[in-house]
Amino acid sequence: MAENRKGWDINGLLQAYEAETGSAVTRTQIGRYLREGILSQPDEGDSFGNHHLERLRMIEHLRSRYGMSLRDISGLFGVIVSTKSGMAGEEPEEEKQVVDRRERIIANATELFAAKGYHGTTIDEIVQATGIAKGTFYVYFGSKEEILVEVIKRLIDNTLEKIDLKMEKKEGKDFVTRIEVKGQEMMNLYLERSELLYMLLGETVGNPRLMVQLREVYERLTERIEEDLREGVKAGELYPYEDLKTISYALVGMGQSIAVLLSSGDMGAQREKTGKTVHKLISRAFSVRLARKDSVR
Repeated sequence: MAENRKGWDINGLLQAYEAETGSAVTRTQIGRYLREGILSQPDEGDSFGNHHLERLRMIEHLRSRYGMSLRDISGLFGVIVSTKSGMAGEEPEEEKQVVDRRERIIANATELFAAKGYHGTTIDEIVQATGIAKGTFYVYFGSKEEILVEVIKRLIDNTLEKIDLKMEKKEGKDFVTRIEVKGQEMMNLYLERSELLYMLLGETVGNPRLMVQLREVYERLTERIEEDLREGVKAGELYPYEDLKTISYALVGMGQSIAVLLSSGDMGAQREKTGKTVHKLISRAFSVRLARKDSVR
């Protein structure tokens, strides 16, 4: 989003909007939006801020993509967050409603995608399950594709939170322990929500924009592992491999493959065997002594 430290006058708002979207609006349009009340007037002595820019982006998106009238947008924004409300130091009630509404959309989309598949789920079904108007959906998400990406990112965030909680309780947080904790949670993610992850993978074919989002998802998964690899090198626990990023991606890929193995057959017996084998593999692969011995052969 465009930088805004001191706020803008109306010309600054126009320039900020064009810089962010690549499209232009006019002073006349801004004036009309202000008169209609769908864009709020700055308080006396204040300037236009980021919340005005975000609202302007929403208005133009609804008008250009869905042909909504200003009257319809005004009615829609009646259930959307007001720009100034609530007591100082408290989250305004309407903002809480907006956050809750967005979370419900994501939660319902997650379950529908898992049950019916991406292509088997319609936006109408998502909004019906959430109890909102279809136009309200498009205030939060531009497309079904966009919400799929958000669903995956939320699953990743939840997994990373679980990892953080487990790490707080672990004693003796050596390199192998940290890798195994993170690997276990990521593997659980693959086992429990593999259908959603594979949906994203499938939709990236021939879709450069989604491919960028997929790379971001993998970056979020691997950055924690790469951080542990660097700490392991620094502590002298790990052989200083030159390219730790590649190794972190390889470990994530290994976790995905193991999840496929554990998703069929006698899972209980295989889990025990897999856990022991992975522990030995990680310990030997990253052993400073063994790696240095191999490097001089």
